[in-house]
Amino acid sequence: MAHLTLLLPLVGLGVFWLLPLPLAVPAYLAILLVSGTVYVLALRAMHGAVRTGAEGMAHKAGRVIDADGTCGRVEVEGEIWNAVADEPLRQGERVEVVGLGDGLTLRVRRTGAAAEQ
Repeated sequence: MAHLTLLLPLVGLGVFWLLPLPLAVPAYLAILLVSGTVYVLALRAMHGAVRTGAEGMAHKAGRVIDADGTCGRVEVEGEIWNAVADEPLRQGERVEVVGLGDGLTLRVRRTGAAAEQ
């Protein structure tokens, strides 16, 4: 479907065959304006920051649900993840995601503040 949007100005040339010139020119300019807007929005979306997946989790804040030493489970943006840290974790502690460990395990570090329970 996206490739059809790229062809819109070319397909729009048909207005010159279907309409008289005084009507075809404004219609084609409208088609070009819509196409240009779509192109600009698409380019912005492609070059924007990553918001999903492992890259999108970096620097998110979370809370430790339960912990056993440096391993445990954390809640980040309403999702529960397995997590590992360099220092022991405690239940209710606030953490920040610093990366992705093995598999779907988050690497976290303590931020020092306890979460409100």
